[in-house]
Amino acid sequence: MKHTQQKNRRVRSRILLVVILLLVGVLGFSLYQFLSVYIPQQKEQQHFAELRELISEDVYEYVYEDPDPDDTGATPDSPDEKKEPKKVLKKSKYEELFKRYGDMCGWLRIDDTPVDYPVMKSDREEGEYYLHRDVDGDYSFAGCLFCGVNCDPSSDIFIVYGHNMNNGSMFGCLTDYGSESFVRSHRDIHFDTKDERRVYRVFAAFQATAYSKDDKVYKYYDHVGTMDEDAYRTAVDYYRSLAYVWTGDPPAYPTQILLLSTCYTDKERFVVAAYRIE
Repeated sequence: MKHTQQKNRRVRSRILLVVILLLVGVLGFSLYQFLSVYIPQQKEQQHFAELRELISEDVYEYVYEDPDPDDTGATPDSPDEKKEPKKVLKKSKYEELFKRYGDMCGWLRIDDTPVDYPVMKSDREEGEYYLHRDVDGDYSFAGCLFCGVNCDPSSDIFIVYGHNMNNGSMFGCLTDYGSESFVRSHRDIHFDTKDERRVYRVFAAFQATAYSKDDKVYKYYDHVGTMDEDAYRTAVDYYRSLAYVWTGDPPAYPTQILLLSTCYTDKERFVVAAYRIE
């Protein structure tokens, strides 16, 4: 009887040891997985923080425009008449960044959110070149925000893609636009080019399917670039038909539209639509 009890205790001890080893293994693997994702993401965000340090201040100068000598219908100005100077951008606050990164096409910022990043635009055949690359072209799981194919910041409708990161970086907060209260408090999106300080106002947030290439359906990401009035209206109507949030003040043609797009599920995308106001 005593021998049997000792044997049972040894069996239970071995089972307990195996369980402990398994738990330690699972914990170790989980920690490895966490660190292998967390540390690179931290480095990537640090890199973006360093880029923000390169942004200075715009330098403007005020100039008086000379009268057109060929304008024979113009009357000479009175000596006492005061001319209003024109404010001209002399040096862009993004000058250093645009010099350093030839594929950079703008800087996107949404106040009170983590969105404060450069936007890249690749001329390579691979339209999603920056999906998993940083601004230097090196591998990056989070990638960069990037402008879609067949459009650019001068297009009637252009689209910027970004990853929906679990840590809230990149476009990790974009799905918050599914809430009307969030839209009301974050309606303005800032998109700066080298020489322009643009502001876009959100008018819709919707979820759309990412179809396969052969599916013969309307795909919001294909209807970008130069748009005639009918195509423009069709696009706006499409956004409205799928909208979680619709502000009721859609843009009128040819007001420029900016789309921000991120993954929602494997087959679904979450999109925020905004029109230019400045």
